[in-house]
Amino acid sequence: MTKTGKGWLQLIWVIFLAGGLSVTASAQDISVEIDLSETKIFSGEQVRLELSISGTSMGSVTQPELPEIDGLRWLRGNTQRGTQYSLINGKPSVTYTFGYVLIAQDPGNYRVPAFDVSVDGTTYRTQALSFEVLDPATIDRGEADRSPDIYVRIEPSTKNPVVGEQVIADVVLYFKRGVEVSSYQPTPGWKAEGFWKEELEYPQRAQTSSSIINGVRYQRARLLQYALFPTKSGELTLSPFEITVAVRKQRSSRDPFGFGLGQERMNLQTIPVTINVDSPPPVDDANFIGAVGDFTITREVSVTEALVGESIEVTTTVRGRGNVPLVNKPEYEYPESLEQYSPEESSNISRTGSRISGTRTFKDVLIARNEGTFTIPAARLAFYDPSGDEYQIVELEELAIDVERDPNAEAITHNNLRLNVEPVTGLTAWHNAGSRPLYQKFWVWVFIVLPLLITAGVYGYKVYANRMETDVAFARSRTAADKAETTLKQADEASDIKEGYYLIEKALVQYITDKLNLPPAGLSHQQVIEEVKSHGDEGIAIELKRLLDKCETIAYAPNATQKTLDSDIQKTRDLIKKIGKLI
Repeated sequence: MTKTGKGWLQLIWVIFLAGGLSVTASAQDISVEIDLSETKIFSGEQVRLELSISGTSMGSVTQPELPEIDGLRWLRGNTQRGTQYSLINGKPSVTYTFGYVLIAQDPGNYRVPAFDVSVDGTTYRTQALSFEVLDPATIDRGEADRSPDIYVRIEPSTKNPVVGEQVIADVVLYFKRGVEVSSYQPTPGWKAEGFWKEELEYPQRAQTSSSIINGVRYQRARLLQYALFPTKSGELTLSPFEITVAVRKQRSSRDPFGFGLGQERMNLQTIPVTINVDSPPPVDDANFIGAVGDFTITREVSVTEALVGESIEVTTTVRGRGNVPLVNKPEYEYPESLEQYSPEESSNISRTGSRISGTRTFKDVLIARNEGTFTIPAARLAFYDPSGDEYQIVELEELAIDVERDPNAEAITHNNLRLNVEPVTGLTAWHNAGSRPLYQKFWVWVFIVLPLLITAGVYGYKVYANRMETDVAFARSRTAADKAETTLKQADEASDIKEGYYLIEKALVQYITDKLNLPPAGLSHQQVIEEVKSHGDEGIAIELKRLLDKCETIAYAPNATQKTLDSDIQKTRDLIKKIGKLI
C-alpha cells in the first residue's frame, strides 16, 4: 500500500532518505514503463505518451529522446516533466515522469518500439506498445471504435450544387462536456481547389449548442463560415482545414501528475469533403452571363443626345444575391459609327449574413464618329436560379442615341494641311524649305554632351567604389538588402521548418544591424525592436516583434506548416522594404 507524506517534516524526511540511500541502490530497484493515453487514436488527433522511471533512489536522469514511431509524429515543443516522492512499505520511492505529445498520422496498426533509457550510467529498456490509428470518417458514419473528446468538421450546405451556386461551408467544432475550449486559431492558407472562396463575417465568439452524435452528447460550436462558388463541374474535394485550439480538460485517473490540468494546444484538421458539381442546363435565345442566384439586371445610357466626338457611357448593373464576384460582362452589338473603347468594371460586395450579395457594374465607353440617330439593339440576358432550378430571362430594351455635329467646331481646310516643302529641279528629291542652324540639330548636342556624361559616370563609380572599401558603415548599409534577400532565398529552399524560421530571424536582425551600423552580434530582439521603434513607426515595430517572437518560439509552435513558413517569408520581405524606407 502506498502512503504519502503528511506535512513538511515528512516530505523533508522522504527527500533525505531518497538522497541518502542513492549510494546503496542497485539496478534491480529501477523500473521503466511507458503508457499511451489512448491506444485507438483518430488520424489528426493528439495522444500523450508517458514514460515513468521509478526507484528507491536515482541520481541523474536525462530526458530520453523518443525513437521514430510509425503512425505518430512527435510535437517536440510540448514535452512535460514531473517528479513524485512517496513511501512504499516504509521505503522511500521517487518517480520521474516524462510526457510526450504526439499526433496520429495515417490510419493503420502500429507499435511503439522498445527503446533505451539511461539512469546513472545504466541502460534500461522499455516495453513495446501496440496502438491503432483510426479513420476519422468513421465518426460521421457511426462506425468508430471510440468517440473522440474533440474534433472539427467542414459542413457544406449542399453537396450537389451547380457551377456558380453558393455553397455555405461551416467550420464546426465538436467537444465533449468536461473539455473547455478557451481559444482557437485557424491555420492560414486554406485553399478550396476548384472554388471561388469568400469568408463571411461571423461573430468572433462562437455560440455553442448541444448535439448527440452517434449516441454521444457533444457541444457544437460553429467557428467560421465560408461562401464557396464552384468554378467547374465534376467531383471536387474540399481539402482538410487545419485549426489550433487551446483546451483545458478535467483531471482523470490516467493523469496522476496533472499533465492535463493546464491549458493545452491541440492541432485539429477536418476530413476531406467531396462535392459533386453539375453544369447548369443550356439556355436558348438568351445570353447567360454566369450569374447564379437571385438578381435584377438593368441597362442605361448616360446621354440620349450627343455631339460627334463626345463619349457615351452604356452602364449595365447586376444586383442581387449569389455569385456576384463571378458575373461576366454582357456583350452587346453596337453600330459601326459608335467606336468602342476599353470597358470598365467595378464590384461592391457584402459578406454579412449567410449569403454573398452586392452589385456588379459594367460600363462600355463609346465615341460617336458621325452624326445621325443610332440604336443599340435590345438584349436578352439570363441568370440561373438554383432555388427553382430554372433560368430567369431579363429583357433589356433598345437604346436610341441622337448624334449631331458641333456647330462651333473649327472646319479643317486643305490650306491647313499644306506641306511646307518645295521641289528641287533636276532630281526627284525633296527637302524642307527652311534649313535649321547647326546648334538646333540633335546629333550635334549628342556628341557634345555624351563624353561629359561618360566622364561623370566613371568618376561617380570610382568615388562609390572607394567609399565601399573605406567606409564600413556605408558598405554595410548598401549591401544589407542583398544579404537579407540571399538569406531569405535559403529560407525558401529550407526543408526543415525550424531552419526556415531561423533564417527569417537571421535576415531581419542582420538587415537592421547593417542598415543602422549596429554590432552584428550580442543584441537582443528587444534592443533591435527599440532601434526600429525609435525611428517613429509604431506599426512596423509591432510587426517586427510579432515575426521575431514567432521565430524565437517556433520550437513551441507545432502548428507551423510549410504554407505558414512561405507566408511568413513573404511578410519578412515586405517588412524589410518598409524598414528600408523608414531608416
